[in-house]
Order: sequence, then structure tokens, then C-alpha cells
Amino acid sequence: MSEKTTITDDFRNNLKRFLDTLGLEEEPMGLYYTDKKPDTGFCPKRQVSVANKEESGGEINWLSCVLSQVRRARMEKSSAYFDAEHYGCLGGAFFIGFKDTYEEFETYLISSGIPGKMDGEQYVRSPEIGRRFYDTFNPPRATARYLVIKPLSLFKEDEQPETVTFFINNEVLSGLHALAVFMTDDIDAVQMPFGVGCCTLVSWPRRFLKEGKKRAVVGGFDALCRKYMRKDEVSYSISFELLLEMLQKWPESVLGTAFWGQVLKKIRKGKGVRKRITETENDSLQTA
Repeated sequence: MSEKTTITDDFRNNLKRFLDTLGLEEEPMGLYYTDKKPDTGFCPKRQVSVANKEESGGEINWLSCVLSQVRRARMEKSSAYFDAEHYGCLGGAFFIGFKDTYEEFETYLISSGIPGKMDGEQYVRSPEIGRRFYDTFNPPRATARYLVIKPLSLFKEDEQPETVTFFINNEVLSGLHALAVFMTDDIDAVQMPFGVGCCTLVSWPRRFLKEGKKRAVVGGFDALCRKYMRKDEVSYSISFELLLEMLQKWPESVLGTAFWGQVLKKIRKGKGVRKRITETENDSLQTA
């Protein structure tokens, strides 16, 4: 990542032009780690520190999903932030980098469950396959006290995100998918890897970044996180550096052609319908 900050007025102007070309009204969210606690924003309730190896009361305990806090930040144009005592759930603490190890019950949660104690989500067929995923994944660790996720417009000139996430529908995804391939000369540049909502939002993009791979991660397919996303919405996450390159080069890609103009016309036509249902959707998401 470049050492010099790039959240400037020129960047914001270029970003606005890019979003207009995509037909997007919502700006992307940036993710970074910092030792400075945000002055305002949303975070989960305080829980037992992840440094404590024992779970609270010995029970499986969820308080909130990472995506629920991100959704609130999106709606209020504010920050969502997390630390070793405010992480939402134990799985979230692991995937966002504040917990070194996973809990054994998580292998049952994503598979067959524990009879009489917990229903399984049936994403994989057995706890053994779930354990294989957890044993080999190794999410990147937190690099500072707080993880902060907020709209790019809220970044100060001395702040720079590691990764950036767009929340988009399939029409916009078609353009961003093509752009990632165009920018990287890699037909495998867009990945849709296995993982819960916070894993595809935080862990996978950071893992690819750490490995030096320019990848776009499409996520948001975890059934439990879907209630914090719109009906036709997915997440699309890339490194901040790749976003900077996209802002300079997108006119040379399909986004600068008449072919994309036809898609953009469809996006704009659909906004009339979208506007009529957004208020209802937001009300349901706030009460979820």
C-alpha cells in the first residue's frame, strides 16, 4: 500500500464520476485498522474479551452480526467499528482478526448442528469438512486495536483504507466484474469464495491483499447475513490500490463503451421502482 494518503478532493471527484458511470448512488465502504477509537459510530455490545479462552458462562453466545453494524453505518453514513471486546459473535471475532483460533462449535454450526443444542446451517455436510475449512483458512490478524468500516467520504486525509467494498446489484456487478478482469489481465480476478458474511467482507479481501494478489471478492451469501442486505444485493470487495487504478483506467474498459451505456440505461430505468421500495426495505432492515 502506498505510504502517501490519497483521500483527496481529486480522489473524491474521480470516485463520483466512477459511481455515476456505474449508476450507483451509494458510495463504497472503506476498511482499515487503527489505534484511534472513532468519535461516533456503531459497534456491538461489550462482550468477554477474546483474550479469555473461556466463553461467557460456557455457552454459545451471539449478540450481533458484523454485517448488522455495517448495515447501520451504511444507512446512517457513519462508522461501524470493532475490537477485541466488541466483536458481535465469536465467529466474527475470528474472521475480522481479533481471535487467533475458532471455537469447535463453529464447525457444527456451519454443518449438521448439535442435537438438542443448536441447529446446523448445512453449508457443508459434516463438522469434519467444516473443521477442514477453519484449520486451513487463517484469517489475517488485526493490525491495530480497532477495525473501522465507513463510507469513503468520511476518511480524513491522514487515513487510508486497506480494502473497499461496494454493495451492488447484478447489473452493477456485471460492470465491476469485467473491469477487474480488464485491470488485472487475469480471467480469475473475480472470486466467489466460501465463507460467512464477515469472512467475504473482511477476511478474504485482506488475505488476497496479504498474498499480493489483485482479486475482487463477491460475497454476502451467508443466509444469516442476508437480512442485513437488500433483496438483490451482494458485496464486491477489492484493495484500495486496485480501486485507485480503476478510477484512472475505467474509461478504457467496457464501462467507457456504448455497450455499457445500454446497461446503464437499464439501471437508471429501474431506479424509479427501487426508490419506491427502498423506504420499506430500510424499515424492515432496521427492525431485523
